[in-house]
Amino acid sequence: MKFIAKITFVFITIVFFSCSRKNEQILQISGNTIGVDSKNIFLVKPNQDTRFDSIIEIPVIDEKFYYETKLKHPEAVMLFLTKDLGRYMPLFLENEKMDLTIYPEDKFDKNIVNGGELNAKYKEYKKSLDLKFSKRLQLLQDSLNIFGEKFRNINYKLDTLNTELERAKNKDDKSSIQIKIKTLKQDIEDIKTKGAEYEKKSEAIYLEQKEFQHEYLKYNQNLISYFFLLQDLISYSAYRDSFSKETIDLDLAKNTLSKLKNSFPNHSYNEMALNLIDAIEKVKVGKKYIDFSAPDLHGNQIKLSDQINGKIALLDLWATWCGPCIRKSRTMVPLYDEFKDKRFTIVGVAGEFKNTDRLVKFLEKEKWEWTNLIELDRKNNIWQKYGVDGRGGAIFLIDENGIILAKDPTAEEVRAELETRLK
Repeated sequence: MKFIAKITFVFITIVFFSCSRKNEQILQISGNTIGVDSKNIFLVKPNQDTRFDSIIEIPVIDEKFYYETKLKHPEAVMLFLTKDLGRYMPLFLENEKMDLTIYPEDKFDKNIVNGGELNAKYKEYKKSLDLKFSKRLQLLQDSLNIFGEKFRNINYKLDTLNTELERAKNKDDKSSIQIKIKTLKQDIEDIKTKGAEYEKKSEAIYLEQKEFQHEYLKYNQNLISYFFLLQDLISYSAYRDSFSKETIDLDLAKNTLSKLKNSFPNHSYNEMALNLIDAIEKVKVGKKYIDFSAPDLHGNQIKLSDQINGKIALLDLWATWCGPCIRKSRTMVPLYDEFKDKRFTIVGVAGEFKNTDRLVKFLEKEKWEWTNLIELDRKNNIWQKYGVDGRGGAIFLIDENGIILAKDPTAEEVRAELETRLK
């Protein structure tokens, strides 16, 4: 009887967990690839760095793949075919079944996504977007391709004529070739002028597309809107210091975030979006620095303000894997040695991943005497708060009142400030 009772108990337990598994809502992604060489599919979350972050990597075996997990909240990801990124497809994950058909990057427009209410809504949005812009963009691209081909042909002819000019021996032949070269150079200038016109048209269409997206943000408080918002914030943060024309409407971003926070009260995107907006708005010359705490190598929590208040300071966000960061930090060593006893200090924060082994060896060799803190695996989101996510780091010069004087100054520029302020 005891044996029968045990068997019955085991059977009931198996049935119970089997039923629970069937009723449990989980994300299930299945699908196949067509003509794709990649052995994996990569799902990258907003602001992830494929070099260091743990990204979702789904093996492709015999052109088929499967992945399942339990999501705490719906999430947006970008589907790539390589870790080197390239072209991507937005994908919206919910605790539902999804079936995907994935083509090579140059045929991503043929990709098929079945399953998930959000993916269906994104498909509708994409259809409306394509209906409004795809023909205009295609005509523009066709024109640019034609001009590109003309430009290549003219350059080829120029190379040929320049070779002939070098070999020409009499004056008449040289004169004739020089006339042809002059004509071709004028043709190149004409093409450049036309190209500039098409670039303006392209920019105008881009701005129209952004406005189309902004209209969607105004009237839809869903994860698709959150994805658009984060992409705008991340893109602007990455390129605002370059010569890019990337712009952002901060008032719209704040208003959108306010609405989305109500729709997703406990989502991790809320902190990310707020940090990105704060960095864009506050981390700039003339504004006060953002305070934070981070551990040193002994595990002691150190507050930035405790280290720099009342001093002129360099906040050095760097990493042992970032060569340019290290080279720039080394240029600050003589300055620290010269001015450390005159109300000047440096606080370094090393952005490391997995462990601090590499950092310990590095600092033992370099012997940087200033305070060095650790940002391990982005735990304090310091790079995000300072608007330099996705980069090795940045240096901020801060005055004795906590105002940012410069971003990424050279050692010469820092010296000039110190000599003026620390007389």
